[in-house]
Amino acid sequence: MISSYKQLSSRYLKGNIKRTILTLVGIVLSVALISTIGLFMKGSQLSQIENIKKLNGFSFHVGISNYDEAILNKIRYNPQIASYGLMSQGKNIPVGDVSVQMNFADHRALEFLPYSLLDGQLPANEHEAAVDSWTLPYINKDLKLGESFQLDGETYKLVGLLDNREFTQKSKVGRLLTYKRDFAIGEGRILFEINQTANFNEVLDEIKLLTGNENIVINEELIRVLKPQSNRSILAMLVIVISIVVVATAVVIYNAFQISVVERMKQFGLLRSIGATRKQIRHIVMREAAVLAVIAIPIGIVCSILALAALQFIFFILLEDGASVSFFHIDWQIVLISSIITLAAVLASSYYPAFFAGRISPLLAISSRLSIRKESIKKQKNTVLKKPISFPLSLAMKNVKRNKNRYNITILSIIISSVLFITFSSIMNIAFASKYVNKESTKSDLTIYLQQDHHDSSQDRHAILEQLKLLSNVSEVSQQDASFRINLKDVDQSSAAVADIQQTVGTKYSITIVNYLDENKIRKESELVIKVLVYGFIAVISLIGSVNIINTITISIIIRRKELAALKSIGMSQKGLKKMIIYEALIYGVSGSLQGIFFGCILSYIIYVAASGVLKLEWTIPYIACVITFAAALIISYVSVLIPLRKIQKDNIIDVIREE
Repeated sequence: MISSYKQLSSRYLKGNIKRTILTLVGIVLSVALISTIGLFMKGSQLSQIENIKKLNGFSFHVGISNYDEAILNKIRYNPQIASYGLMSQGKNIPVGDVSVQMNFADHRALEFLPYSLLDGQLPANEHEAAVDSWTLPYINKDLKLGESFQLDGETYKLVGLLDNREFTQKSKVGRLLTYKRDFAIGEGRILFEINQTANFNEVLDEIKLLTGNENIVINEELIRVLKPQSNRSILAMLVIVISIVVVATAVVIYNAFQISVVERMKQFGLLRSIGATRKQIRHIVMREAAVLAVIAIPIGIVCSILALAALQFIFFILLEDGASVSFFHIDWQIVLISSIITLAAVLASSYYPAFFAGRISPLLAISSRLSIRKESIKKQKNTVLKKPISFPLSLAMKNVKRNKNRYNITILSIIISSVLFITFSSIMNIAFASKYVNKESTKSDLTIYLQQDHHDSSQDRHAILEQLKLLSNVSEVSQQDASFRINLKDVDQSSAAVADIQQTVGTKYSITIVNYLDENKIRKESELVIKVLVYGFIAVISLIGSVNIINTITISIIIRRKELAALKSIGMSQKGLKKMIIYEALIYGVSGSLQGIFFGCILSYIIYVAASGVLKLEWTIPYIACVITFAAALIISYVSVLIPLRKIQKDNIIDVIREE
């Protein structure tokens, strides 16, 4: 027994469990979309921060040279500065055919430098040192970690190996990093990190007032990722992306509730006829929305967390040191904000359907004529010259025209899904245009640069090429101008390969060998991280968009069971009915995808304009994404009608028509 009209909400949800589940799925997808994007962005930011630190080899934000005691004190006692350290460069010490440059840093500066460490650890005192790994054969051929060596009259214990950098190998000046406790005022450079809670732009402007711009080095790449809101272009991109997602979420939820209200117009008309007020009808719909939101939001959050966990697992499999890629990061603030946005979107999106339900006329609703629009009959001319179309197609087109409300709801779902796919495909192209993905050095493991003089000839280069091909660890050699690109069979034996090249080629010709293995490893990992994140995100967007389309079209067919049964009762065959419904779905797919492609291209252009402040890009129409969108919309629209069609085929015509 019902003691309050509010209980009608729970009664309807329980009594129509299949439709309730479909509506619930729409809300779950919405909250999963918002929370996944938020957590994706946070995880991507953390991952990109680590990648930039590895690529650069350091983590400080700003460096100041030619400083005095006043500048040092302003840095030291500035509450907006998180930490600072001192680092300086010493003299170059010749070691065979190369030289080693001394680098000194205190404990706080050393905390900024572990990202350039290839193996071992950083020095902890004046008698320990870390050196570039490529310089070891020149210092001592058999030198290993933990052993001591002498350089410029000083004895150091080798505690760490620095990764091989292109600029050090080309210049033939290696790095030796050791600890230094006391620095003279003005010696070297001040390195510091800005407090995360500080306004980076204000701090940088304040620093620039202390000394000339030529004395300041700003790690702009790292700051741009740490504080995306400090860059207007990145901020514009974030606003566009978040706006698209929020609008998509609102449309998904609106579609679910609007279809539910359209389905129950007769019920609301009956309630109005026995005395229910408009306010009470609105409360029934809003209460249903609140109940579904409370159930769906936790499920959506769990789904987004599982998606992140799956991505982290992929990193473990694909990356050698996948454990170092800390992408799985649950920010409870983002989860809370996502929940609040979804709840607000559910209530706001269900308000108009609730308002519409409250305005239903009892007489029109009971007569089931509210959603049918009477068409004017137009006289057809030259019908003989017109190509006839099949009856199911003609009926499908009339069904689409006669119910604009249902048509708009279904089309909106396809448009939103298409816009999401094209927009995020454009973001993927921006990510792949990053300099961290495309780098010339990744084409070879080793590169030999021949120092040209008037004695060099094409015969010498050919002879060098043939000698390199005979080396045991060389798998491929290619010549480009005065350089030779080499790929190794066993990259773990790169040091031995360098030694062989020095003995065979280096004794006859003046060459410079650059080992790109370390840089390639970091860049390939960065590229893989970007690809996994972007493709994973595109997969999530595609899945959510597909399920949204299927959900909307499925519900729109289910609520027309009585109408379809009536068509069968007057003689329409099952085959003709199936064709009509499939034609309707394809009309939805074609119309929705074309409109989605149009708006998606516009948003794609806006995103490229926003990104032009960060990257130099040339915008082109995303043809591949557009073709995929069009084909996928047709396929998904077709697939979405197969399940409800099977159910309709089993329906008893008389029982369905008699249903109230």
